[in-house]
Amino acid sequence: MRFISRCRQILAPSVVLLAVAAGCSAPVPGDASATPEAPSITVFAAASLTDVIAAMNEAYDGGGRLRTNLGSSAQLSSQLLSGAPADVVIAADLEALDAVRDEGLIARERVVAGNTTVLALAPGNPGQVAALADLSENRVQTAVCAPSVPCGRAAGRVLDAAGVALSGESREDSARSVLTKVVTGQADAGLVYQTDALSAAKQGVTYLEVRDPEPNQYPAALTAEGAEHEAAVRFYEWLAGEEAAGILRDAGFRTPGS
Repeated sequence: MRFISRCRQILAPSVVLLAVAAGCSAPVPGDASATPEAPSITVFAAASLTDVIAAMNEAYDGGGRLRTNLGSSAQLSSQLLSGAPADVVIAADLEALDAVRDEGLIARERVVAGNTTVLALAPGNPGQVAALADLSENRVQTAVCAPSVPCGRAAGRVLDAAGVALSGESREDSARSVLTKVVTGQADAGLVYQTDALSAAKQGVTYLEVRDPEPNQYPAALTAEGAEHEAAVRFYEWLAGEEAAGILRDAGFRTPGS
């Protein structure tokens, strides 16, 4: 992936790439008060962290400007394996980074949050879904993630634990794609992370709690490339601090291990 400079935006299939900076003005040549541009920190983050990353960008003041690539954890892993440059990557489950670890692309890693799966309901609950078992009925259109991505693995665990087989489901590439189907009424219900359902509450989305036998753990990893950049190391350490933890809690994420 080729990143572009600040104040421009590329829209590519399944990937949103944002160049985030504190202002877009360039130093005036010869201006003695001009300061060198802050170093860039390239952060790959799971789509379910969209709102959190925006809040972190507002809060972070450790030196360096964030350039964020948002997508499904599977997409991010594939990009890293293909040589895309990144300093820090935050995935939606531990398994998503297995291949990246195997290639020796990670220098350090820690779990920074947990997230549980819930059953999100379209505004007004047109499918009259009252329980997870209702998803097996032909009248209910359900959206879930594909099994190859973290939210799909989570949905599979929840459905297996309840002994429920879906009927009439669509398979999406990220939890945010599932959420979009629910918000727009293209699906009556969808299995998403609790944080996603909470983020759509103002759009009329409600949710039912379900038994999640193994809530997702979100690892933040400092890449081997990022370990060589002082600004990236500072941001990685900040992610483990109380300020970042507070942002995650406010968005509905759980503490690591829960």
